[in-house]
Amino acid sequence: MTNQASAVPGSNLSPVPGGEATRKHFWQNLVAACIAIAWNAGFLFMSLGLPAGHSRGDVGPGSLPMQVSVFGLVVSAVYLVQVLRGTDFGGSSEKIDVARVAGLLGLFVAVALSANWIGLALCLGIGTGVATLLFPGEKPFVRAVATGAGFWLIAWGLFGKLLELPLP
Repeated sequence: MTNQASAVPGSNLSPVPGGEATRKHFWQNLVAACIAIAWNAGFLFMSLGLPAGHSRGDVGPGSLPMQVSVFGLVVSAVYLVQVLRGTDFGGSSEKIDVARVAGLLGLFVAVALSANWIGLALCLGIGTGVATLLFPGEKPFVRAVATGAGFWLIAWGLFGKLLELPLP
């Protein structure tokens, strides 16, 4: 019998509470939970600044961001409680690749800043395609093109055409 929550041999799911590895990644998970709560609280605060609906039954533009942030707060709070109870959700057991994290952060900022100039759909496509190149795997360029095209199609087709949302 292994100390795994999964019946699949070799699975790396969280161990049963009380095992020796339950606190292995405690601080990483605690920081992640706190960042998630702060992010969603900030998102909720910003969504409260959006105008309310103007007519009876109109939810206004702040409704969806508010709902998403409240859901995010609930999920983040559950995550925090699980971490404090000793559940190990995994994490990096070795040195964190700071260059990759900095590259992803820089790419995220570049996509956000350039969306007004070349369009959000195209920025998301290029950004996600380049992001996949930062991770090892087979056929990186095929993966990058497929991922970028998929994200562009979702942003342009679903949000721009189907839902008729004005994208930058």
